[in-house]
Amino acid sequence: MADPSGVPNRTALSEAEDEEGVGAIGSVVVGIDGSEADGPVTDWAADEAHRLGAPLRLVHAIDPGGQMTSYDMLASGAPSLAERLSQGAHQLLDASSARAHARHPSLDIAGIAPTGRAAAALVGLSDGALRMVVGAPARRHLERILLGSVALPVVAHAHCPVVVVPTGTTVATPQRLVVGVDGSHGSGRAIDFALRTAESCGAAVACVLVWNIEVEEGVVVTEPESEHWSAVERRYLEVGHEVVDPVVASHPDVEVSITVRHGSTAEELIHAVADLDADLLVVGSRGRGGFRGLLLGSVSRRVIEQARGVVAVVR
Repeated sequence: MADPSGVPNRTALSEAEDEEGVGAIGSVVVGIDGSEADGPVTDWAADEAHRLGAPLRLVHAIDPGGQMTSYDMLASGAPSLAERLSQGAHQLLDASSARAHARHPSLDIAGIAPTGRAAAALVGLSDGALRMVVGAPARRHLERILLGSVALPVVAHAHCPVVVVPTGTTVATPQRLVVGVDGSHGSGRAIDFALRTAESCGAAVACVLVWNIEVEEGVVVTEPESEHWSAVERRYLEVGHEVVDPVVASHPDVEVSITVRHGSTAEELIHAVADLDADLLVVGSRGRGGFRGLLLGSVSRRVIEQARGVVAVVR
């Protein structure tokens, strides 16, 4: 049960899991791991659940094999290991639950502590969820390439949009979003996600198309002031309108712009976020160049590895 303040305590979380079978369908799910990222991911997920009017599900996976060495298990005594890990998991869930409740007191909040690998547990819970929110390490080169052991496989395999929140993020209501557009079905879904998010918080959306190497009339386009360069940009702008305008028609109150940039797609999207001081970058999981069966495209992967801010990957 909850304590008199209304904040779910460990008992309430346990009872919700065991007796009521709390699930994640129709909810915002956030992965909690005891790291510095727990604060920002909880804040972002709680805000999103509030915007969507959805339940918030806090998840911490209990992975005995991944949390203690064989020597630790022997030294601690195997019979008490499961109990100790469960107790630790619920302490983490309690702390995040209290934080989310303080931010949005009316939220429906519950904790889930599945046993097994964190990435697999989160991917399983993503089926039917509205959003999955995970943390990312601080922006150090090797760590961002690997993106920890959880974020990257969750982004690649989840069944719903995944939001990656870097450690150290100060979470506030988004005022401007950038969405990558390339004319693919994936980018169309990313545009829809961005406009729905913007509509829920009164933000503006900048739709960005990027080109790198193009040929016009048998000539590789290299001169920014040339007619060939202008022709390429006009063609990309037309593609942008073809994809964006039908979605905008369903969200007439959202301020939307379409811009074309030249360079590496991932880098230019990240630069656009910096130039516009955007709060969220939205990309499709795979663009029009993605191979069939590829779970995560090269652009979306580079973006989540290199971006300094919050990134949403939509499939």
